[in-house]
Amino acid sequence: MTGAVAPPQAADRAPALRISHLRKSYLTAGGSTVRAIADLSLTMADGERVAILGPSGCGKSSCLRILAGLDTQFAGTIEWGNERAADASRLRSATVFQGDSTLPWMNVDRNIAIGMSGLRLSTTDVRRRVDRYRDLVGLRDFAKAYPHELSGGMRQRAAIARALATEPLLLLMDEPLAALDAQTRLVMQKELHRIWTQTDSTVVYVTHDIEEAISLCDRLLVMSSRPGRVKAMIESPFSRAIEPLERRRMPAFAEMQAHVWDLVAEEVGQTLVGEATR
Repeated sequence: MTGAVAPPQAADRAPALRISHLRKSYLTAGGSTVRAIADLSLTMADGERVAILGPSGCGKSSCLRILAGLDTQFAGTIEWGNERAADASRLRSATVFQGDSTLPWMNVDRNIAIGMSGLRLSTTDVRRRVDRYRDLVGLRDFAKAYPHELSGGMRQRAAIARALATEPLLLLMDEPLAALDAQTRLVMQKELHRIWTQTDSTVVYVTHDIEEAISLCDRLLVMSSRPGRVKAMIESPFSRAIEPLERRRMPAFAEMQAHVWDLVAEEVGQTLVGEATR
């Protein structure tokens, strides 16, 4: 199952992102250096979906912060697809966070529009995008509703629409469904699959949920314990046409889940041993 080959559906596409030997260290308050990422390389095709898994502290969130442009202090190189990255009508990257990030004093439409405030778009284009992505995530009837009038799943849909409306080169998702209850989470997995298919989004998906990663993504990047390295790159055996719930019923799903769990559990064990000996 291991290998660095892109899935067949992405093989003939132009690269959207190329990360080469990314390294990240932090200086603690006590003056010591903590290496968060030792070496991470990844090439993604346009429209590909990659999940990043690994134990706590392996550098998943650090990688996401770097790709989001929130952290510029790192070693290594990041190359973007030139044509789309240079377009001032879209963002290089947009992030959907774990917690509720909707602004409580704005209705759904205004929450979606605020994400485009830094782009060179006419008022007409902003309105067109708000309508398109609000409807895409199933909130057409809630355009004027405020966050307190929505369920948790609906608020997260609004946050996803806000990110999609910037039409980013790369959609970053940091445990976006973790705060939802189990049933809503399964429904949202199906919705994400539908939305990504319709928008042809290029996605980096950080999660601790192995089943969720297998249900949604083309490849799974498993990181080692800190300092994070690429332990394995696993290609999904599933066609894009197979929806998340349908994947879970297939024998290949259980096989892949067991394989990934063994890889992650080994790294979690090493993390716990390292913490116990400090």
